[in-house]
Amino acid sequence: MAENTADLDLGSEALSSVAAKFTMSGLGFVGVVLFARVLGPTGTGRYYFALAIALLLVRVDAGVGVALKKRVSEVDSDPRPYLTVGIAFHLVWVAVVATATLVVARHTTFLPMTPLVVAAVVGVLATVGLFQILNRFYAGLGHPSRSLWADTIRSVFTLGLQLPLLFAGYEAFGLLIGLAGGTLITALGVFAAAGIRPGIEGFGDTGEDLFAFARYSVPTAVVEDLYKRVDVILIGFFAGDAAVGFYETALRIITPAQQLSGSISNALGVKVSGLTSLGQEIREDVVNTVAYSGLLILPMFFGALAIPAALMRTFFGSSFGAGGAALVGVASFFIFYIYQDPFSTALESSDRPQFVFWLRAAALLIHLPLAAMLGYYWDGLLGIIAATLFVEIVLFFTYQYVSKKQLGGVIFPRPLWAQLGSAGLMYVAIITVRPLIALSWWLPVVALVCFGAVIYFVALTVLSPHFRLTLGNVLLPALRRIEERVT
Repeated sequence: MAENTADLDLGSEALSSVAAKFTMSGLGFVGVVLFARVLGPTGTGRYYFALAIALLLVRVDAGVGVALKKRVSEVDSDPRPYLTVGIAFHLVWVAVVATATLVVARHTTFLPMTPLVVAAVVGVLATVGLFQILNRFYAGLGHPSRSLWADTIRSVFTLGLQLPLLFAGYEAFGLLIGLAGGTLITALGVFAAAGIRPGIEGFGDTGEDLFAFARYSVPTAVVEDLYKRVDVILIGFFAGDAAVGFYETALRIITPAQQLSGSISNALGVKVSGLTSLGQEIREDVVNTVAYSGLLILPMFFGALAIPAALMRTFFGSSFGAGGAALVGVASFFIFYIYQDPFSTALESSDRPQFVFWLRAAALLIHLPLAAMLGYYWDGLLGIIAATLFVEIVLFFTYQYVSKKQLGGVIFPRPLWAQLGSAGLMYVAIITVRPLIALSWWLPVVALVCFGAVIYFVALTVLSPHFRLTLGNVLLPALRRIEERVT
């Protein structure tokens, strides 16, 4: 049954979520490397094109999942009819998409895929969409970190099924079927772990209650997905495939910072929903989340600023050194993107999803013409990155304004300034040492990165009493629990 989400241990849940996210990221990276080596650029592109279509359709289920997570995390809510509504919606959505896809594939040339791959796309929608519904429902019951570990387990099952099919010669179809199979197994496991069975009592009222939130969370999920993908489309149009490669690989370097922020916000959302359902204050938890959302992005930005070309060459090869400027640009706009996470999560989880939807829709409407203009008249890659940076800065300060009106004031917690100062000290240390080291191969680059990380965390420990307190209250108890389980 559901936990009392208002009493959720935010620090412990966030730490467990971070571990799950990083494990999942490692598995995903291994998969990408193997797919690329076996399929080559064309086969890999065929797979990711089909996957992109499937995942765009899944965003509708994801939006409903967000609504489910919000409603069942409210204290004293009955989760059974919500589960019924969520599954019923998913089945209807899959039926509609399958019918439409069949008509389009049979009577037009709009989908440049074989019938088998089209069928696999629908299979991915059916299984991944179901998983989105069930796993977010499970998180809302009071298990946000367990839901992320379920996603990690899904990655294990998926990769385990994909690789035999890939090496057997099934190419993109095999990868999609492996994803669908691994996801279905995990979805059934999540259903069993939740321990809740669908119920029809109060079905009508529950549907209306869910719709009141989903009418904003579903379009928000779709708009946000379009906002994330439009940069790649515009860069490819104005600057070509190589520029897209620089942009996408730069994003991969920054991924850990986003995963940390997302993990903390995932736990925040469940707790805020529980607190607001009891009429309790949420500001303190939002402040604590903002304080540590950017723990990694700030040193990553200053590290990228210090040795951009060396980082790109080390991770992706010598031909990627020219993408150093893209890495700095991506890291800069991610600073403002990441710090928005706690605000949007707090607003959605306190039953105010309309603010997030309208802000995201406005961001997309501003970003599209600005990115197209700068991409065409200035620089296809850097111009579009600059447009994204501008929009993210505006969004960040807009969220601060909304926070002032809705959350009791703007939020710039003191630990944030300590992190900024520590990252600045790290930058000075790196550029001081850099001329003394030949960054011609991976080992000295990795050593310099590790040196910078040590400087950053030592400085942060010295400068921030709050960080020292957090280490004592969150990290050390977690390590003790791990030691007890091992021994």
